[in-house]
Amino acid sequence: MRSEGNCHSSRLRVLLVIGLLCWLLPLMAAAQPLRFAPLPLEDPKIIHEQIGGLIDFLAEQAEVSIQWTHFRDYGDLLTAFHEGEIDLAYLGPLPLAILQRDHSHAQPLGCFREADGAPHYTCSLVAYADDSLFPSEIQGKRIGLTQPYSTCGWLAVSEMLRAAGRRLDGDTNQFTYAGNHANAALGVVRGRFDVAGVKTAIAQRYAHLNLEPIAESQRWPGFSLVANTATLSAAMVARLQEGLASLEDLEHKPALAQLTASWGPQVRHGIVAPRNCDYAAVADALSYLPWPIPGAPIPEAPLPPEERITSLQRTSGRPAEAAAPMTPLAEARLQAVQRP
Repeated sequence: MRSEGNCHSSRLRVLLVIGLLCWLLPLMAAAQPLRFAPLPLEDPKIIHEQIGGLIDFLAEQAEVSIQWTHFRDYGDLLTAFHEGEIDLAYLGPLPLAILQRDHSHAQPLGCFREADGAPHYTCSLVAYADDSLFPSEIQGKRIGLTQPYSTCGWLAVSEMLRAAGRRLDGDTNQFTYAGNHANAALGVVRGRFDVAGVKTAIAQRYAHLNLEPIAESQRWPGFSLVANTATLSAAMVARLQEGLASLEDLEHKPALAQLTASWGPQVRHGIVAPRNCDYAAVADALSYLPWPIPGAPIPEAPLPPEERITSLQRTSGRPAEAAAPMTPLAEARLQAVQRP
């Protein structure tokens, strides 16, 4: 009888432990911070100013803490996402397409609207207006690109040149990665480049410097928040999706529109559902993209977790590119546009 009692008592203890674990495990999982990766190659403080309001809003809506993890380049970020070290990422259309090609668990939660309300944008080839350059004449030219994984970099520029019967990696053209859109555009003004590929909205900001768009790309979907369904539960993905869905149709939500007005221009105009984002356009364009992307840095082993940049008080560790001295032609150009 005592043996049966002990056995019964043991079973009760096991059942109690199992029940306790079933109750605790969801709570423990919910307590784990969601690991978020913003765009690489941006100063952590700047990118936090740009999309920090959005991430704070999403954390509140989904009732989850979000930990920022910064990477030194796209290659590291995509590798970490694939290896389950990232739960959520903010990506442009080209990195997203590359990630989805190799990782079926990358689920975009929506794409952000541009200032005009459109869920897409275009890239432009810009040249100095006085040069009267046509795309078909781009031979033996110095071409400024943004970054290897930037949609307005190799992908869009090669597309625009191909439409004009020219080649980025041919026709004796030479290309250089300027690092960002501003450096690429200003490189034309300074005489460093003959043409450059930049986002059309950014190109318009430099029209006063006599920069002229000479070609425009097809439409690309806006930047997206991408969930890793291999590391996030279906319930968490649904909560994130629901939180972002509240940012749709902001023109009919004045209170929310007032809140988002203080966010960075990349995300303040709201979001559209994934079904309304033309991700197929980028996937189709990948067939024309050489791999690895020419000029892209050789992928390195990702930083170990303890060395990753998770504090906004640390810098990216990437030295800033020194500005090239201005040529006499560049000085003349600047003086011309600055005259009253």
